[in-house]
Amino acid sequence: MPIYDALSRLIIEYDEAQQPDGEVYAHGSMRFGAALEGPPGRLHGGHHAFVRTLPIVERITAHEHARTFPCSVDVVLQQGLNLEEDVPFEATYRGDGDSWELVTRFQATDRLVARAHSIPDEPLLTEAELQHWRSLYEEAQPGDEHFHMFGFTVHLSKALVWLEVNDPVKSLPESQHAALVDSDGNFGAVFISTQLDTVGATARGVVMRHPHFTKHIEIDFATGRIPQETHLICMADRSRLEDVGDSGSAPVEIKGETYGTARAPVALVDAEFGRAYATGWVTVHPVDPAKFEALQRMRKIRKDP
Repeated sequence: MPIYDALSRLIIEYDEAQQPDGEVYAHGSMRFGAALEGPPGRLHGGHHAFVRTLPIVERITAHEHARTFPCSVDVVLQQGLNLEEDVPFEATYRGDGDSWELVTRFQATDRLVARAHSIPDEPLLTEAELQHWRSLYEEAQPGDEHFHMFGFTVHLSKALVWLEVNDPVKSLPESQHAALVDSDGNFGAVFISTQLDTVGATARGVVMRHPHFTKHIEIDFATGRIPQETHLICMADRSRLEDVGDSGSAPVEIKGETYGTARAPVALVDAEFGRAYATGWVTVHPVDPAKFEALQRMRKIRKDP
């Protein structure tokens, strides 16, 4: 599995030191393989949410792996990370009883800061919130539009973007979903972050039929292991899209209209809408056609029926 092979070789240099106040300071470097590509030559936005937090947490000597989940990550992407290059990082970690917190910084810039921390082991969504997502999904059926990407189908309605996953090793063996099943037959945090990023970016991009790049991704994870046979629905709520002012990115003109940064709420739930495995927000900005020469290559990823 190329994706997991690339993920298994992420950290190529690592060192840590315990500080007098109990905090752990760590530093090292990572290398991102081609299987982790999003924009041409750069790391996929959804992978940012994983690689810049959880692999480093797992390397901290003082961290107990059993305490990693449930957790929350908050990852800022104000510049890209190139593939097949050594990328330096630094991190601080603090554990206190059953809680922990990590802050990372890549390429010695505040434009690439990420935070992760433990959260209470409680449902991520209330019954009312689950019902809201169920209503959006049921009202969207059977779905007016869809497109195919990475071997699976993304569905669109006026209020919802969603994709469904159900035993992809058997049903879609050539898809990205099948490639994201780990050696134990589970979906992990990588699957969760990339799929939430996909629907979140699409929720905004479909407005003007134009690709977007992720600027900020926030995810609460209930777990890091979901059996791949679980029927999952990954959704973005288009009815709650929010414009983001002062994002640091200039508005872009597309087809005579000007668009800026926006964010959408996202959720990953079981098909019965009985449990949320992850929730969050994905913030995106439109690609500038005048400055991004690889735009056409990005468009080829998507194949409309």
